[in-house]
Amino acid sequence: MKRTILCVSLLALSLTACKNDAKSNEEATAEERTEQTKEANTEDLPLAFNSDEQYQIARLYLDLKDKLVQEDSYGAKKIAEIMMKKFSDEEKKNKAEEIANNEDNIENQRNAFFQLSQMLEPTFAETITSGKLYQQHCPMAFDGKGAFWFSTEEEIMNPYFGDKMLHCGKVEGIIK
Repeated sequence: MKRTILCVSLLALSLTACKNDAKSNEEATAEERTEQTKEANTEDLPLAFNSDEQYQIARLYLDLKDKLVQEDSYGAKKIAEIMMKKFSDEEKKNKAEEIANNEDNIENQRNAFFQLSQMLEPTFAETITSGKLYQQHCPMAFDGKGAFWFSTEEEIMNPYFGDKMLHCGKVEGIIK
């Protein structure tokens, strides 16, 4: 009987000690998970910029890119007309106007879009506060000279070739 009581006491003591160790490990693991979740969430936050105006320009740019992917020159024209009103910078306004005025020539729209992408790169890099933009590049655009654009998706959807070479390109950088 004494032996049974001693065994049960030792077993209870071991379980209590193991339970306390498990609790410490669970707390440490919970803290690690919380830290990992915080890190992951900063990457998965929605796109945001210093101001609502900058956010609107970024959204219009991304919509314009999508219209060029779809080879929708009329849709690109309409978005560019809105962009013209949003830009305070004359050079950017002129590029948007060039896109709007070339509804009948999607290649000219695409060329102006690339120039607009170059102009917006510093703005995006300096004013993004959350989310991320993938800088994607097609080496075959413009007779092998290459061109880049920005996207919120990692998947390549090429605005310079549309259906002809929809997935031509690669991610070259991320702005976050």
